[in-house]
Parts: sequence; structure tokens; C-alpha cells
Amino acid sequence: MGLRIKLIAFVLGVLFLGVVLRHIRQNTFRPVYGVLWLIISAFLLSVALLEPLYRWIAISLIGINDTRHIIYITLIGFLLVYNLYLTAMVSRMSNQIRQLISSLAVITSAGEAADKGSGETHKDL
Repeated sequence: MGLRIKLIAFVLGVLFLGVVLRHIRQNTFRPVYGVLWLIISAFLLSVALLEPLYRWIAISLIGINDTRHIIYITLIGFLLVYNLYLTAMVSRMSNQIRQLISSLAVITSAGEAADKGSGETHKDL
């Protein structure tokens, strides 16, 4: 990997780390997401700093001749894990919303039945 690409990767990694830290300080991320994005930004910084290690891993352990492929594989792996996590969160929230709607329907019907039994009408529900 050339010096220019290493410098660009390092600058982008520092900028990305700065953005992530700013979001963490402002509490716009949940702690789980903050840790995930810190890991990704550390990986982006390590691309420039630990390129010989990635080259050795790619060639010796995996048998890939180009270091860029190991970086792409790692980044795609991060994205797949993150996508799986978000899918699980959406499914869990969908189930919670369905339960909340059912509970609200039961409470509303019980309130209407109580109003009819007492002769009062509450239109605020």
C-alpha cells in the first residue's frame, strides 16, 4: 500500500473517530453503538498503521495476495454483523409495538365498558 493511500486512510480514520467521539459526548448514541463505532474507527486507523500485519495475515494465514481484500472482507463482516443486530432490534421492537397495541386495545375496551356501566362518557380516551 502506497504512502498516499496510508495517509488518506489515516486522515479519514482520525476524522471518523472525531465524529464518533463527538456523538458519544453528546449522548446521541446508545453505549452499544458507541462501542461498535469506536471499534470500526480503530480498525480504520489500524489500516494505515498496521498495514504490514494485515499483509502478513492476508498472505500467510489466508492465502490472499492483496492486502486490500482482507480489509474489504473485514469491513463487510462488520457491516453484516451490524445489519444482523439491527434486524434483531427491529424484530424485537415490532413485537413490543404489537403487544402495546393489544394492551391498549384491552385497556380502552375495559374503560369503555366501565363508562357504559357507570353512565358517564369520557371522550378524552
